[in-house]
Parts: sequence; C-alpha cells; structure tokens
Amino acid sequence: MTTDVTKRRKESAVGNLGIIETGLPTNRHSIQTVTSEFREGRCILEKCEVISRAVSFCGATNNKVDVKVKNKVLLHPLRVDLPAGSITAVLGGAGSGTSTLLKFLAGQMDKNVTYEGKVNLPGSKSYFAQETHLHRFYTPRTYIKHYQRLMGGRGAPEGCCKLLRGKPSNNAPSTGGNRKLRRSGSAINDDEGIERLLDALRIDVDRRDTIVGDMFKKGLNPGEQRRLDLGLTVSLRAPDNLFCESPDLGLDSETSLNVMEFLKGYVAKDSNRRVIVTLDRPSLFVWNLVDNVILLSKGRVVYEGPRFDMESFFAYHGKPTPKRFSPLEHYIACVSNFRSDNNAVNWESALKQWQEKVDEDEGDYLADDIETCFPSAIPEVLLISANNETTVPSFGKSWLKFLALLQRSILDALKNPGILGLRILMYTPFTLFLGLLFYNLQDDESYESVNSRAALLFYSSSFYIFMVVAVLPFLAKERLICRKEVLNGCYHPITHHFAVSVGSIPNVVILSFIITLILVGMVKLHNPVQFFLILLLALWNAESYAILLSTCVTNYILGIIILAGIFGLAMPLEGFMLVPSIFPSYLRWLYLVPFHTYVFRSFMYNEFAGTSFGEMVLKSYEIDVTNIKHDMVVLLCYSLVIHCVSVAVLMFSSRGRTKKQKDT
Repeated sequence: MTTDVTKRRKESAVGNLGIIETGLPTNRHSIQTVTSEFREGRCILEKCEVISRAVSFCGATNNKVDVKVKNKVLLHPLRVDLPAGSITAVLGGAGSGTSTLLKFLAGQMDKNVTYEGKVNLPGSKSYFAQETHLHRFYTPRTYIKHYQRLMGGRGAPEGCCKLLRGKPSNNAPSTGGNRKLRRSGSAINDDEGIERLLDALRIDVDRRDTIVGDMFKKGLNPGEQRRLDLGLTVSLRAPDNLFCESPDLGLDSETSLNVMEFLKGYVAKDSNRRVIVTLDRPSLFVWNLVDNVILLSKGRVVYEGPRFDMESFFAYHGKPTPKRFSPLEHYIACVSNFRSDNNAVNWESALKQWQEKVDEDEGDYLADDIETCFPSAIPEVLLISANNETTVPSFGKSWLKFLALLQRSILDALKNPGILGLRILMYTPFTLFLGLLFYNLQDDESYESVNSRAALLFYSSSFYIFMVVAVLPFLAKERLICRKEVLNGCYHPITHHFAVSVGSIPNVVILSFIITLILVGMVKLHNPVQFFLILLLALWNAESYAILLSTCVTNYILGIIILAGIFGLAMPLEGFMLVPSIFPSYLRWLYLVPFHTYVFRSFMYNEFAGTSFGEMVLKSYEIDVTNIKHDMVVLLCYSLVIHCVSVAVLMFSSRGRTKKQKDT
C-alpha cells in the first residue's frame, strides 16, 4: 500500500511539474513548448476571456457617450491532468472560475467567451447540468423504460443502450484517426435491472411509482428528482467522461452523500472512466470520496493533484489544517480572494515551487486521519458491463427515436394540464361568450349584422392565433430537456423538433373542434367543415411560430414578447382594418406576408360567398376573387416554411456546437 501511494505521489509530482507559470504567453506555440507532451487526460487552456463594454457619459457641456471595450480574463493559462478511474473535484470560492473551467473541459463554453485550448479526454461524454429538468408525468420506473427506448432505439427494454456501429456522433469528442472508443453497454435489460438501478440511486421502493411532479401536482422531492436525473444521465449511457455541475446543489448532506456515493461506485467499475464535478462546500463524508482536486482562485490554479497531498502542500507553506477544523474550509479560506489582490498569484507560484521540491517521503498530516475517520459504504453499482468494444453510436435509427419522442410528447399533452387543459379552459369561455354575444346572427341580414359577422371572423382569425403564446413556457421547458438529452447523445435535435411538431397536431385539432362546435352551433356560421379546416391551419401556423421561437430564444418571456409582437403587427395587415388598395404603395406588399391574411379572407369567403349580398360584401373587402383551396394550400406551405426555418436554426446551432467541441 505504501509503495502504491509513493508511486502515485511521484507520478503526480513528475507529471504535474510546471503546471502553471506566472506570465505564461498565451500563444499556442509557447504553451506547447512548456508542455512536453499532450497525453491522455491532459487539458491545456491558453486563454479564456469575455468582452465587457462599459458605457460612460461625459460632462454636461460635452454630451458624448464613451464606450470602453475591455477583455475580462475568466481563466488564466493553465494545464491540468484528469486521471482516469477517479473523481476530480473542481473547487474554489465565488468568482474563482470553477463553472467556467468545467464548461471548457466539457466543450460547453458560452458564446460570448473567447478561449483557446486543447482537451484530450477520449471516449464518450455526458454533461449533468446544474438544473434538473424532467417530465412531470413519468415515475422513476417508467422514466427508465422510456430512456431504454430512446437510447436504444427499440421498443422493448432489452434494447437499452444497444450501440450502433457507425461514425462518431456529432457531440462526441474528437480523437482523430480511426481510433475506437471504449463504450460500455448497459446491463439494465429487465425489471430486475431497473430495480437495481433505483436501489443504487437510493430511491425508496414506495416512491418508485410516484410521478416526478410539478407546480400542478406534487411528486418526487428535489433530492429524488436529482438522483433520478443523474441515473438517467449516467447509468443508461455509461459515458467515459462525466461532467457534473454542482450535483449537490440544493441537497441536504445525506442526499449529497448518496449522489457522490453513486458516482464513486460508477467510476470504480471501469478504470478508464472520469468524473469531473464542481462542489459547493461538501461535507467531510463527501470530501472523503474525492480522488483528485483542482483548486482555483481568481481564475488561477492554486492546487492541482491528489486530494491526500493537499495537506502536505499547505503544511509545506506554513498553513496546516488546525485540529478539529474542516480541511476544505481551511484550504479555500487560505486562497480566498478577499485576503489580498495578489493572493491568488502568490499561491500559484507556491504551487510551482512545491511541485519542484516535493519529496516522496513527505507525510499526509491530517489527510490520513480524515480518510480513516470517515469511511463511506460505496454502493454496488451493477449497472454497466464494461466488456463491449465499439465505436460511439451515431444518430442512427432516428425514426424509432422519433416514435419514442412522439409518444412522450402526446403523453405530456394529455397528462400535463398546462399544455392542453389550460388552453381549453382559456378558449372555451371566450368562445361561449362570443356565441352568446353573436347568437343566431345569421338570421339578421341587416348592414349592422353583416359588419358584426365580419368583425367576428376577424376576431377569430386574430385572437385565437394570438393566444397560442400561452404554450411558449411549456415549449421552453421541453427545449431545456431536449438540450440536455441532445448534449448527452440521445438523439439529433431535428428528430425532437419533428416529434414535438407532430405531437402538437392533436392539440390543435381538439382546440379547433371545440371552437368550431361552439361558434357554428350558436352563431350558425356557414360551411362548418371548411371553417374547421381553415381554423385548424391557422392554429397550426401559430403553433409552428411558437415552436420556432422556442428554438431561437432560451427565455420564454422574451419569446412571448417577440411572438406577441409578430402577431400584433400582422393584425392590421389582414385587410379588415384597412383594405389593400388603401395601403401606402410602398407597404402594399405587406398584405400578403402574414398568414393571418389568408385565414381572414378564407373565413370571409366561406361565410359570405353564395349569399344574396355576399358578393357586395366581398368586393368591399377586395376579396371577391378568393380561392379558398388555394389559400389553404398557401397556409399549409406557410407552416412548412416555418418548420424549414426551425430545422435550419437547429442545424446551424448544432453545427456550431460541434465545431466548438472539435476546436476544443
């Protein structure tokens, strides 16, 4: 045992020699000069900056706006090693750059960050985000079965994680050449395997048939949701490199320990796996499960290496951990930002000096006591069979994944009251009110009655379309789940887009049928079937717009504002408030741009064509030559164009993400 520990220390000291050098140039050539080899598990960051703009106003006499552009350094040049078969914790105080470093390692940097570097982490990867996003209507058991279909592209549980031979997936890290990546298949092929997974996740037996829950209905508690999300991310895909951003966030000490024990059991099953986590003040029990540590302060690495060598490092520089004091709290307090402006720089230099002078026989001080005083029972994670050698799966069998996603989308609409039920409660009272207000209006052929019917049709082609904005919050949440699953290689985002789009058709059909049934029955509108089809296409186009906005913006409030603005601008262009001939000549082309135009004039032609006074009414609105079938085809093509734009947006964002990962 002593020989192994000494060997590990020696390898760590030799391998980490010269990790950081103050004032290291930020060009690629110089960084390669300092690092003699770019071995497996090594990560090099040359620069990481974000552009910040400061706006200032000059004095009262000189009304000028001064905009200063400054590059803020998020991380200084660094080189770290992530040993295989271990848990590496990225630690530091607020503003130290822990999340930024984790995103760099995972290839998930924000768009406004400029960075250069290289990461050599071969194998598949998964990213466990800080927020938990799950579908509310699944239970832990049914969620795992759904992921078995989704990941394996099969309809039966035994298809879980069945790997396909083919090209590497777009979100897999690039390793160059034709090197095969080790990939583990899942042993969860029956109900017994599912129960073993839930046992490892510490989810009680009586809670395994409880729905996840949301604001409408209570279900699993946050700790159980967090562990279920981790189990879906880790166990069913078995990534070689797992990046977890604050897996203990918002959890009590016992739940945090359960999560870390699960990760420890997972990484212990395969010597080629790596788990990289950011932790926020972990307990001593959790701290005892960490193997390797990267300690940051003001974007600088102030310690990097085995956890059991940290006490030696701080004791060497006169900062040993006091008795009966938390080691991690002491380490972070020593390197914290508020001590002095140069504190991080001094500790960075101290790390370099210690690595150069470290001796094989140095003691661990309190580290040995901590390891023996707080033993943890690591759960037996019998989830992964690490005997499969294959390539990373591509996005093959997309149609099977499409069916699984379509089923999920329809179930979500049926079981989530906010998606369909809330909209029915919104549409039905308004439609009943309109029916009472315009009751039996067809029997009256006066001038006022005709104008009232035209106003009703304008309202129908505007209000019902406008209220589609209510679905954006739910689409935004679905998009967050999609982003997580796409990042972890479950499917291509276009597959999810088509599944959500097709899954929204039943919602549109139900809403259109309810509106048609009430209005036609109470107001006695003409040609109910044709009215239903026109309204169906109108709501389908509005739904397509909402889906497009959900792919473009991450904040659903911003999406609601944009979509409401688009629909609001389209209303005056329909031809009801202003007929086309009165439009300004330079704006007349706008009449044919919004799909509202085709909906309104189809409604009008459907209602007034063939009546004794219908031709006169249609001529007054300049729509007497309308062809309803032509306009319905235009509406159908309009929706297809919107979906093509959505696909283009997804392709562009997916290609940009893939390019970023390859560059990294």
